[in-house]
Amino acid sequence: MGQNKLLDALASAPIGEPDAIDSEMLAEIDAEPNREYIAKEDYEKTRTYNGNISLRIPKELHRELVETAKEQGVSLNQYCLYRLARQRDHSA
Repeated sequence: MGQNKLLDALASAPIGEPDAIDSEMLAEIDAEPNREYIAKEDYEKTRTYNGNISLRIPKELHRELVETAKEQGVSLNQYCLYRLARQRDHSA
């Protein structure tokens, strides 16, 4: 793995079967195939950003992130924020 070790790990993570939460979400979407969606412009007008995200990642990647953060002496949140900021700066 190169400089983008975390992205490489995510890209190579195995794709498994949906778990119970994923299955429930998929069933809900399938149950409403003609659901009306809000236009992106309208959504953006009402959207608020609170700085929080919930992200589901493969267990192996989670373990790697936790261990690396611990090695660096920072919280998992601080380490992930650092990596995201570096990735954003490198892709600009």
